[in-house]
Amino acid sequence: MKDKQKKEKSVFVDDGRVIADMDGVGPYETKQDRKRRDEINALNLSKKERRAIYRGVFMHFMPYFLCFIVVFVCVLVLMYFGMRG
Repeated sequence: MKDKQKKEKSVFVDDGRVIADMDGVGPYETKQDRKRRDEINALNLSKKERRAIYRGVFMHFMPYFLCFIVVFVCVLVLMYFGMRG
């Protein structure tokens, strides 16, 4: 058999260059986010209380959302009849 010559592997040397900056990628949590989450957890709300809060917020913004939908539909209807000519 022939003696196979092994290829010499080059030694990798890190020169410190950054090809793609990966800061901010992934589940990174800032100190402010962590503090806000801890404050919310410190309230010790039950599921019933949390649902009541979500429902209250939803009901508060519902009129604005409905107004947006009505205006959007009116614009679409006006555009439809405007294009028909």
